[in-house]
Amino acid sequence: MRKLSYLLMMLLLALPVQRIQAGVGQAGGLFLQIAPDARSTAMGETGVAHARGAQVPAWNPGGMGFLENSGVSGTYFKWLPYLADDLYYLHFSYVHPVEGIGTFGVSLPYLSLGEQQRVNAAGDSQGTFKSSDMAVSLSYGALINDRLGVGSNLKIIRSALSDEDNGVGTSFALDVGVTARVMPRFTVAGVLQNLGTEIKYTDSNQGDPLSRNLKVGAALTALEDGSNSLLLAVDLNRMLLEDSGNILNVGLEYWYQDLIALRTGYVHDADGDVKTPTFGGGLQWNMYRIDFSYTTSSTLQDITKFTISARF
Repeated sequence: MRKLSYLLMMLLLALPVQRIQAGVGQAGGLFLQIAPDARSTAMGETGVAHARGAQVPAWNPGGMGFLENSGVSGTYFKWLPYLADDLYYLHFSYVHPVEGIGTFGVSLPYLSLGEQQRVNAAGDSQGTFKSSDMAVSLSYGALINDRLGVGSNLKIIRSALSDEDNGVGTSFALDVGVTARVMPRFTVAGVLQNLGTEIKYTDSNQGDPLSRNLKVGAALTALEDGSNSLLLAVDLNRMLLEDSGNILNVGLEYWYQDLIALRTGYVHDADGDVKTPTFGGGLQWNMYRIDFSYTTSSTLQDITKFTISARF
């Protein structure tokens, strides 16, 4: 049975996905690539193998079957604050395990792209409008056995580049993920994200391909005693686009008395010119937790994220 389970994991990771013949700048739904929570962001934007609670579906629905409690999570941060004050990101998520069936979830990521100036062909101002991207994700995950979990997300995506009908595009996408607890303290996982239809706006015969993505990762609890725990994580991330390369993410998390957490990590994306350390921490009290992260680089300047979560 164990051999069959690991064979299933390899087959899911080897699902036939064709690399899109388009560059990153031509892809749609890029907001789906934003790390949706402060904990994982502080750990170098890792999370495929170690995401917790209501954030599991966003990173890898294959881990949902391991959840034992219901949970809710909310994240807010200013997106690229050095460009404008009205760019911000919101993410809400809820998960609920049902004994003997699996775990169900729903989440909503939302990116405000701020207020834009509308001009006519002569360049005269015609007022303003607001742009935004959002999605609704329905999730399900279950255990194949006590070590292997599988899951998926079904996403409905809406991109509003303007407030006119021909400025709104929609799409549907699917994520498929697997998580294997190889040993009690060591987990490996993988997920294929955003397998779906093109986002189409003005021309129904042309559209922007979704930013398909492959992530694999591992997490190791290197230390665990009555007062201290140390988690090490690494992710390898690759967008399945013509001009994309590998992104390496590494991170660590230290907990003292399950009360105070300190986190750090590093993001190395040579093609995207993102090479930056990440920092953060968290406070936990009973079933409630608040996390924060800080990221700064030439392209991601002074982004501070806050996440509030609860399990029950």
